[in-house]
Amino acid sequence: MKLTLFYKLLKIVLFLELVVLYFSYSLYISPINNKVFYACDTIYHNFDTSFYQGPPEYKPKPIASLSLEELWSYYLTNPCYLPLIKDSSLWEPGKNIGFNYADLCNDSLPSDHTYRNRYLVGDFNVIDNKGNTHSLQEVYPKMMDLRDFDNIPIDILRRLDSLKYGTKAYDSVLQTIDTVLSKESASILMNFLSKVWSYKMLPISRDYSFYWSSLFSAGQYVVLCEACEDTLIMISKFATSAKRLNIGHRTNEEGLITEYYYTDLPIGRYRNYYAGLNTVSSKHWEYGRFYDLLDKLRDEELGGGHNRIVMYRNKVELSNFLLLVPHPDYPKAMKNNGIHEVALNDVARGMLGTANSVGCLRVSDFAAKFLRWWTPQDCKLFIAYNDTCYDNRIEYEGNILDYLPFKTEQEGLDFRKWINTFYPYYAKILEIDEEGSYRNGYIIDGYYHFKDEYDNCLVNKELQQE
Repeated sequence: MKLTLFYKLLKIVLFLELVVLYFSYSLYISPINNKVFYACDTIYHNFDTSFYQGPPEYKPKPIASLSLEELWSYYLTNPCYLPLIKDSSLWEPGKNIGFNYADLCNDSLPSDHTYRNRYLVGDFNVIDNKGNTHSLQEVYPKMMDLRDFDNIPIDILRRLDSLKYGTKAYDSVLQTIDTVLSKESASILMNFLSKVWSYKMLPISRDYSFYWSSLFSAGQYVVLCEACEDTLIMISKFATSAKRLNIGHRTNEEGLITEYYYTDLPIGRYRNYYAGLNTVSSKHWEYGRFYDLLDKLRDEELGGGHNRIVMYRNKVELSNFLLLVPHPDYPKAMKNNGIHEVALNDVARGMLGTANSVGCLRVSDFAAKFLRWWTPQDCKLFIAYNDTCYDNRIEYEGNILDYLPFKTEQEGLDFRKWINTFYPYYAKILEIDEEGSYRNGYIIDGYYHFKDEYDNCLVNKELQQE
């Protein structure tokens, strides 16, 4: 009798130990620093693993075994998991409800191709299922995390990640590159720095987007991802503007036909506008950068690309246009859309992160250049969103100026003068002249890029006047 009781107690103790052990290990499958486990050290030798505190022998759960709840949890930190979420609310009715890990990889590149595991995600939800608004927070790539530079000393990459272009410290790194690297490696790296990395600003960070006197929730992204065994790695997350508008025509009293824009969201009966699965079928260039032999070699390395330029109605350049082709499973999806740099008008800058295009996915200047450089030929783009979370106008009290950084024309002129004086290179990139509107997208983005530094200057100026 006593022996039976002893075994029962022993079973209970062992069971409790297993429970404790399970929950202890379950802590390690939560997303950390935009990555879910560092499990690709044989491929990504540059990755920073200092954040990982789990048992060294522990391996993440196989992706195929993740539950729907776990995938949703991962997605909140790392949108690269969005294509795997088999939730019908995210996908066009009657089509695939989510995809599998094997679907993420490039179907055109050879199985041993270095960049076959790269894919893109269009995450277009600006609010969550409970109606809570998102804030816009881009995540910029780090050179230390890019497989493309595995042959570059980690110290050089770390310095390039942290320094501003054009500073003495940055120029010192460039001298080191010429000294340390081979002529070929130095030329490739310098070409990337001058044609892509030098356009890097601070990631866009704001609570909402604005359009004249309207405020909107922000949170639409194009996410750059890599599938690595049982880990999906987020390289970067760029703010984008997906479809909000369509073009209509009307005839005036004089018989002239004019155009106008009207709201036409890709939801409800028009949910088939965006295919759940697309491929980047061609990669175009821009007038602002010279396309040379190194750029051609880079395109060959990624499987394709050329120096032709896309124009909108033969008038407006769509810089670094990546043409998107819907998968045949989505025959009603719109064709000839693409990803490109913001064009057409200055308001579009302030709407990045919120639906505001006529179909294409708009991104910032740096995002367009980096996407053009990073994306392999026939890279897949997965687009998923909930109809009720795609668009959200924010009701506010008071005046729209209460939500903008500049209240008067003079305040805008003061900032324009400041950025052109202290950061002329970035003023040029952001297209901020010394005169102009105090509430367009260019100056708003410029302010948020340098907010802390500029606000400190204003405070010091006020103190000096006292």
